[in-house]
Parts: sequence; structure tokens; C-alpha cells
Amino acid sequence: MKVLHICNLPLPEDHPDYRRLRCHPGRWVLNLALAQRAQTEMQPELLVQMPGASADFSKEIEGIPVHFLAAPDRLRSATFFYFDARRVAARVRLLAPDIVHAHGTEDCHLLAAQRSGLPYLLTAQGLFFLINALSPPRRISREGIVEWTERFALGRARHVIAKSDYVGEALGRQFPHLQLHRIPNTFDPRLGEFSLEKESRLLVFIGTPVHRKGLDLLVQALLEVEKIFPDVRLWIFGDSPHPQTDYEVRMKADLTAMMGDRVKFHGTIPAVEMAEQLAKATALIAPSREEMFGNQLIESLLVGTHGVVTEGTALAENVRRFGNGTVVPQEDAGGLARAIIEVLGRTEFPEQGLARQRVFEQIGPGVVAKEHQLLYEKILAEG
Repeated sequence: MKVLHICNLPLPEDHPDYRRLRCHPGRWVLNLALAQRAQTEMQPELLVQMPGASADFSKEIEGIPVHFLAAPDRLRSATFFYFDARRVAARVRLLAPDIVHAHGTEDCHLLAAQRSGLPYLLTAQGLFFLINALSPPRRISREGIVEWTERFALGRARHVIAKSDYVGEALGRQFPHLQLHRIPNTFDPRLGEFSLEKESRLLVFIGTPVHRKGLDLLVQALLEVEKIFPDVRLWIFGDSPHPQTDYEVRMKADLTAMMGDRVKFHGTIPAVEMAEQLAKATALIAPSREEMFGNQLIESLLVGTHGVVTEGTALAENVRRFGNGTVVPQEDAGGLARAIIEVLGRTEFPEQGLARQRVFEQIGPGVVAKEHQLLYEKILAEG
């Protein structure tokens, strides 16, 4: 069975536009494809549209064929992704998979899968009807248009993978006609091989510094934490060396003014390298106001790092499922500070090994790949 994933993926170093184009840092679809190749008879390939790229580019990445499709980087949302969907769908048909697996509604991925005319499904992530409810966009904006195309495409969809109960329940309320399948993301098994030795009083934040990730809550909390632990350090991964938003500029300035050289901004680095750094931390701090799954927490648990997360998100769902985490209320910087102080004062984390074991047992590559295979076979059997 040939499976084509329409998704995001970081550019490889030999891509002609490497370093020139900023792209999504996540590699969870590649992790899934690697699991599918290793654990089943499936033949996965990835199709990644790159707006602004100078040329198409194909290569095998860790043994998986990946096709980077160049596209113009203008008037994309203004045209409701019509030309993107047409372009990607044409390449899908040329690659001739048995089934198309679209990842996300924040771009043309689902629209292209539908336009291809081939059997397809969606993994839901970054749902804008949830994001925009939290942070309402301007009346005419890319975010508003994406929500419109998302609702349009989901209205025509049938099979959708929800990576968490949080996502599944939201989709079920908005789109009751969907057939929802609860399959979480898997991970790179190399993350289970790192040492569990920790550096003292080191915190990590992973994610693009935007309002819904709650970095401002962490800034407020650290004002209290520093009164007890004046030597606390913070490493941030996922920031931009050239911030594009006032929010990121303000957060980085506030943290630098407060912590000086005790805060370090790493930017976007390869996933395994980031996991090696995360393994050194006392705790991952993820005070998100909204989170669909939380790959950063799963990676944290795999490298033995305690997670401090917020209620009402898939992060909290996964802490309760796997352990080795603390859940704090939403919009409660004081509660976040108390949780961080408690964690920094610990000498032991008794759930460390058990949480890692649970992650491998419940969402390991073999488990997730076989769940996908069964779903693909069901969709193909339906015609």
C-alpha cells in the first residue's frame, strides 16, 4: 500500500533554499512514515509544499522519499488556497498513491487531498476554529480565511484522526458527521536512549512565542520563582532570531531584562539535538492556553524531564495518561510559579521511568503505525 502524506517538514541541508526559507520545525509526520515503513508493509512518501522556494526538490530523508514542491508565496489565503490546492493535487495524482493522508487544515493540505479524487483522510492539528475563538483575529485576516476554508473542507470530510480527546470532542461538537479516530502522534525512538542526568534548576520552554503558548504567564511566574531560586535558568527553543511579532519582541526583552545571561534563546534546531538539551532540564514548562497534542511534552517524558502544563489542553490529558507531570490552572501565573518552585525543590521524580515506559507502550512507533494501517484498510475497503 502506497501512502502519500501531505504535510510540513523542515528543509534538509542540501535543499537549495535551506536557511533562506523559514519552515515548520516539526518532524512528527516523518516519524510516522518511518514507523510505517519499519513496522508494516506500507510504502510511505511525503509531499511538502514550500511557498517561496526556488525549485522543486526530491530526496530520501532517512530512507523516506520526500517531495518538496515549490510554490509562489503570495495571495495564497486571499485566493482561499485555490491555486495551492490545485497544484498539490496535481502532484498527488502524478505520484499515484493508494491513499492520501493530509496533516492539518491550516494550509491547503486537506483541500488538496479532497481535490485529488483519491481516497483520503485527515489528521487534525492546529484547528483554527479553536485558535480563533481564543484569540479573535481581525475581520479580514489570514486567520479568518483559514478558519473559513477549514470549515468548508471539514464539512466535506469523513474520516479524521483526532490526536487527543480534547481535539476529538471539539470536532465532534462542531462537525457531528465526521467519523473520528483517536490515534496520537508517535515519536522518534532515539529519544528513549538519552541519559537522564539533570542540570540543577534548569527550565525549558519549547514553542513559537505566541500568545496561545503562554510565554507571558511564564514571565510573570518567574518573578516569584526568582525570589526562592535566584539562580534559576531558562532555555527557549522555537523562537526566531528576527522576531516578526510585537509579542515575541516584548517577551524576549522582558526575559533578558529579568534574567540576563540565565536565559538562552536557541531558535529552531534539529529535533534530536533539541531533545538532547531537553534531557538536561529539571522541567519543561508549557503554560499553553490552547494545545492540540503537545509533542514537546511527549519528548520531555521520553528523556525523563518532568512537565508543568496547563489544564484544559491535550497537555494535561497526556500528563494524566503517562505521569511525571504537574497540571496547573489556566491563566494562573501564581499557580504556575508555585508549581515551578515545588519542582525545582525536588530531589527525586519517582514517575520518571514509568512515564517513559508508558509512552513507549501506548504510543510507540509500532502501535501507532499498525493503528494507521487498520484505518487505511478500512477506508480503502469502503471505496
